[in-house]
Amino acid sequence: MYIRIIIVTICLLGQTVFSQKKLIEEHFKEIKTSDVFILGSFHFANPGLDTYKQKHSVNIFSEKKQEELKELLKTIKKFAPTKIAVEWRASKQKKLDSLYNAYLKGNFKLKSNEVYQIGFRLGKLLGHKKIYAIDASARNFKSDLTEKEHKEKQAYFINKAGGKMLKREMNIDNTYFSLYEKEDKLKTEVSLLDFFRVLNNKDVVNQSHGHYLIGDFKMGEGEKNNYYGADKAIWWYSRNLRIFQNMLNINTPGEDKVFVLIGAGHLPILNFLANASVDFNMTTLEQIINQ
Repeated sequence: MYIRIIIVTICLLGQTVFSQKKLIEEHFKEIKTSDVFILGSFHFANPGLDTYKQKHSVNIFSEKKQEELKELLKTIKKFAPTKIAVEWRASKQKKLDSLYNAYLKGNFKLKSNEVYQIGFRLGKLLGHKKIYAIDASARNFKSDLTEKEHKEKQAYFINKAGGKMLKREMNIDNTYFSLYEKEDKLKTEVSLLDFFRVLNNKDVVNQSHGHYLIGDFKMGEGEKNNYYGADKAIWWYSRNLRIFQNMLNINTPGEDKVFVLIGAGHLPILNFLANASVDFNMTTLEQIINQ
């Protein structure tokens, strides 16, 4: 009897979800959308700005990697984007235009950076006249605390957390760094396409974002707007929101297919925003591979 009730309940819930999906689709069917393909990348020429410092490098100019790069570009090309956007400060669009135009004329030798090796080369393959810069600087939370007060606050929260919690947070932090090191080595062991498949895997993307939500992020008491850790993290979300706004601003809904090349660390937020946006319809690397 109970099993039958559970089965009936599940069926009814399924029907409700399905009908809600149809209702949403019906209401938004007249809204024009554009396909967007956000590809998370590692930095071919790593500037060493991330917390994890790479221990393994890839020579993108080696014969083997150049062949793998051709395979990756051939795959991305199947998406047939009308616009290509890269991780380059939007405020420096003129510099990007200058370099890309020089490249098209044969006056600029591509460096190892993925912006050049993927963005520029893809643009030339597709006959694009322009590559779009969408990166942005972050806006930090304006704190009225002095440097001394920041240190005192951190010391207060560390003391309040206690040894047991600190040990747990450090263990989680070390676990993330161990994962990064394995991924770092993996890029030297598999093809570029296969490594990009790992970087853009939904579970890998979701798991990686968790590193922003430990340690300092938990410093706060919720009293008198005391959200010290959350406020310190605002810069990262601010930067990604600005990047996404730039993505929206280069897109003409219903007319464009936008390809975005960006550091894989941005994917958790950008994918979430793109999935929620009425302007975009998400396409994934796996979908393109399986076409």
